[in-house]
Amino acid sequence: MDASLAPYHHHHQELRRLAREHEARLAPALVRSHPDQCLAGAQTLLATVKAHLSMENTILYPALLEAMDADILAAAKGLEAGLDELRTRMRQFTQHWPSAEAIRLAPEAFIETSRDLLHVLRQRIDLEEARLFPLVERA
Repeated sequence: MDASLAPYHHHHQELRRLAREHEARLAPALVRSHPDQCLAGAQTLLATVKAHLSMENTILYPALLEAMDADILAAAKGLEAGLDELRTRMRQFTQHWPSAEAIRLAPEAFIETSRDLLHVLRQRIDLEEARLFPLVERA
């Protein structure tokens, strides 16, 4: 593994762990009976994703967009452009679920939007791990 990517690999592992924990809290009975715990888990996940994206935006992608390797540059440009979908989903999620009360009033919708957000997050991580990181590690 390229040492420069080690923090990103570690963050991805942590994000996957937090995503699994959040997903485990999406059992309908649990969401109905403990919306506060569900909200706290979602907020922890979102804060961690936000910090990770900030690191990518300020360090990783600017460096990769200056790469001399055409494959790395193309992959970085494509993935950087795709960040908007994840950011939009995160913003919508945060706005729609500001409180445990909001979750209590619509637990099924919370479950659905949580699963949607988790899908987009996992898809994003998988793309970076499968397409971008191997190019950087080989360079």
